[in-house]
Amino acid sequence: MYYVGVDEAGRGPMIGPLVVTAIAIPEDDIQLLEEHKITDSKKVTKKNREMSFELIEKYSKERNWKIHTTICDAIEIDLAMETSNLNILETELFAKSINLLNLNSEGKGEIILDACDIDEKRFGDRVSKKIHKWPWNSWKLISKHKADSTHRIVGAASIVAKVTRDKIIKEIGKEIGLDIGSGYPSDPKSKSALIELCNGDTPHNCLRWNWSSIRKYWIQNKKIKIPKRHYSDANWKNVNQHRLSEF
Repeated sequence: MYYVGVDEAGRGPMIGPLVVTAIAIPEDDIQLLEEHKITDSKKVTKKNREMSFELIEKYSKERNWKIHTTICDAIEIDLAMETSNLNILETELFAKSINLLNLNSEGKGEIILDACDIDEKRFGDRVSKKIHKWPWNSWKLISKHKADSTHRIVGAASIVAKVTRDKIIKEIGKEIGLDIGSGYPSDPKSKSALIELCNGDTPHNCLRWNWSSIRKYWIQNKKIKIPKRHYSDANWKNVNQHRLSEF
């Protein structure tokens, strides 16, 4: 029997990607997550997150755990928001990450989602409709709020998603030569970075142009409406081109 956990990191930031990780491990290996107290990435320090990440990476190689991380950059987020919303986008990213695990649908297992929608059942239903050939025999799907705190396997997915996003944010900052902080609107470093990131004819591509904090800053400082994204923007070659990549 396999347990599958799926979680995201980066839903709220105004800078950088949204990252979704799905991880599948055999039932007997859940004890390893228990022993190492793997849990919600928000509840542990940066140092402990990185240690847990290395541990998960080690076990994935030694014990053939399946992990897939989907990385949706700011451009993809903006383009998706033109015709949909963040909840729908996340259902697509969750389902994509599950599908790319290439699980044996003839076996037995549980897929546990950390629901992003206020309606956890609706979130689960939407994800299940996008999973290849679902429902599977002897498999069930569970969609719960705060599943990263109540299920070790989802906590593991949370750790991988968060550390992966942090690494990408660091890469973006290094590429553009600017300390962009965590990317959250409440982060003073991220707010200060907007001066440089909004200094051109268009906002920098690492920004989520559809976010209210970005639109507000742009209008206040440029005195014009923020431009709209174009699908050709998705071909930009900055370090943030990690779109839909694999862990």
